[in-house]
Amino acid sequence: MSLNPFAADAAVAARHSANLAAIGPAVRAAASGHVRTGGEALAANMGGVLPAPAAAHLVETFGLVSVRDLMLLLVDSAREIARPPVSQFHVGAVGLEAETGHLVLGGNVEFPGTHLGFTVHGEGFVFTRAFSRGTSIAVIALGEAHPCAHCRQYLSEFAASGGLELIDPLGHALTLRELYPWPFDPAYLGEGGAIPGNRAWTDLGPDRRDLPAAILTRLLEAGARAHAPYSRCPGAVVLELADGNLVAGSSVESVAFNPTIQPIQAAFIDLIAHGYGFDDIRRAVLGTVPGGNVDYSASTRELLGKVAPQAELNVVGWSVR
Repeated sequence: MSLNPFAADAAVAARHSANLAAIGPAVRAAASGHVRTGGEALAANMGGVLPAPAAAHLVETFGLVSVRDLMLLLVDSAREIARPPVSQFHVGAVGLEAETGHLVLGGNVEFPGTHLGFTVHGEGFVFTRAFSRGTSIAVIALGEAHPCAHCRQYLSEFAASGGLELIDPLGHALTLRELYPWPFDPAYLGEGGAIPGNRAWTDLGPDRRDLPAAILTRLLEAGARAHAPYSRCPGAVVLELADGNLVAGSSVESVAFNPTIQPIQAAFIDLIAHGYGFDDIRRAVLGTVPGGNVDYSASTRELLGKVAPQAELNVVGWSVR
């Protein structure tokens, strides 16, 4: 086990332990009734999200001190989202959106049969999910408030992460600056970091128009929001599901290049958050820069072929102007 150099608040830990024993299952059951999945949630992009009014109601109903106590109790609920068939190590994370007060639940996702680099970490799930919603995370609750170095690098890519706080049931309340005090951040390459909702790529010039209009529109919207300042090769994926619904994801590059979230990973995060599985995917449409510094065609084909071999893949080439 690694050495922990940080002090925890024993009072927070004791309160959480008491809450967990007395009301933990009831709180999680009540919360599950407010976290929507499927088409209804998809229409509002609320899959895997506990709305702020519902969170406030649960805090009051169960006599919790704050929404942070609720977040700590819901870490176990977030673990149920995790899909780690390789490691069997379930990670849950709960993020508090700065702009809305909503809680975003996420877990780690692994993909057997392909390389480990496609793995999505629980913290990355929550931050990527919020990015797709156009929001940022102010506080994140974890089983232990020390993400791996991969995650610390990824979280530092987001412009709002300077004030990010990480909490856990052990009583830690740490800032990302404390955990990663001298980061290699976007400023090293003259960038300001990922800003949710920013539309940097609004003139992508797709090379095909034969796809359904709804899919192409969604693809261009996702591409416009991609965070790709380093390669200047934005990527996006739209997944068409068996029930006709669409989910999408955008690339989120890291100043360190690795860890970058590929568009197919981001789309899978939205798929899982909304309660769908890989078997629900009928078609995937990738938008990428063919022959660019980064071209997502090969990696998307590899990962999709492993987890959703029944799905058709269409590639839309676009240019950056």
